[in-house]
Amino acid sequence: MKLLLIFLFYISTLGWAWGDSLASKNKEGNMLYKEGKVDEALSKWRDGQIEIPDSEKLHYNIGNGLHRQERYEDALKEYEKSLDSKDSELQQKAYYNMGNTRYRMGKLPEAIEDYKRCLNINPRDEDAKYNIEFIKKKLKERPKKEEQQQKESQKSEEARKKEEREAQSQEEKKGTAKEEKKEEQLLEEGKEKKAEETSNHESRTTTEGSPEQGRGANDEKEMSKKDAVRLLDAFKDDEKDIQKELKNQPAEGRYRVDKDW
Repeated sequence: MKLLLIFLFYISTLGWAWGDSLASKNKEGNMLYKEGKVDEALSKWRDGQIEIPDSEKLHYNIGNGLHRQERYEDALKEYEKSLDSKDSELQQKAYYNMGNTRYRMGKLPEAIEDYKRCLNINPRDEDAKYNIEFIKKKLKERPKKEEQQQKESQKSEEARKKEEREAQSQEEKKGTAKEEKKEEQLLEEGKEKKAEETSNHESRTTTEGSPEQGRGANDEKEMSKKDAVRLLDAFKDDEKDIQKELKNQPAEGRYRVDKDW
């Protein structure tokens, strides 16, 4: 009997120590979460899950940490596990946070259902009521917003097509200008080539002379030869006359000179 009491005492103490350790880790995690140290808080809460894996409070707290990290799918899973709690206040908070999470995911109708479940547990939750009305208003505005977005998208598409057309037009203009410039360049090169050929032809004509010019030159040459022959004949006739004159004169030293005594 004494041994049984001692055993029960140790079991009770161990259970108390175990529960105290979990509460301590949960409390540390809550403090870190409030300080914005979400990663460290999650680490503390998961350490607590090693001791009690099915703790609804730890699932709820871990869900809050994951929601803060924008890991919404994982956060929903943790909140759903916390709904197994018999604590109605914890269930209410879980539903409310599930509504917040689904709203962040863009699942507005589902978020309204979560807030309604929250109100089923606590009808006085003014935040849940406000969120329901807020989401309903957004749902009504959604078609108008989508229509407006569609119009803006069409305008953007039209503007994009207009820019493409303008860009294409500019490219075509550049291409046309380039072709025109090329044609002008080819035309100018043709003119220069033609002018060069004309200049070379004139140069050859000047050097070689035309057929008429050639005949004139030969005539001049022929006339020069005739003149030369006539001149030569004239020289010969003059020479004959001179020889005659010389014959009629006495030779030097042989003409007679009359002395005066």
